[in-house]
Amino acid sequence: MTDTNEQDKIWDEFLDRWPPSKLATMTLSDYTQVGSKDTFTHWIESRLDKLGSIWGGSSFKFGVYSRKDEEAKQNDARVSYSDSHAWYSALGTTANEAFLKVRSFIVQVAEMAAKGDLDGIESLEVLGEACKWKIAFHYQDRRSPSILCVFKKEMLSAFVG
Repeated sequence: MTDTNEQDKIWDEFLDRWPPSKLATMTLSDYTQVGSKDTFTHWIESRLDKLGSIWGGSSFKFGVYSRKDEEAKQNDARVSYSDSHAWYSALGTTANEAFLKVRSFIVQVAEMAAKGDLDGIESLEVLGEACKWKIAFHYQDRRSPSILCVFKKEMLSAFVG
């Protein structure tokens, strides 16, 4: 099997596991759960990394995440913590409230990507740029692609000169 075929197979597996129709009913534990290799965030960051990497940096790139470190942390205007999750404070006062906003955002990105609405995707500012475009890349119409697997403007600008 060629590398391209293997990548297409992984992409197909992702869409089988996370079809657009499932996004609106995804739960917080479906989205992020320490130790699970089947969460949406694990798929986006790890299992799909051969189709554009967003490794590194903080898990805050996902808006809300399940914490491995359960040490008490201080909330502030930028970030909030519970025993089990951390999230951007601007998204809500609880992990679930933050997740509901993130989930809505993901649904919008997937819908816009399927339609090729790049300006609409660009206008959304809930998650980080790389995470947003990584999601958009995987939900675009693969028969008529319009999104490259380069997820940061600086990298794309360098690529095209």
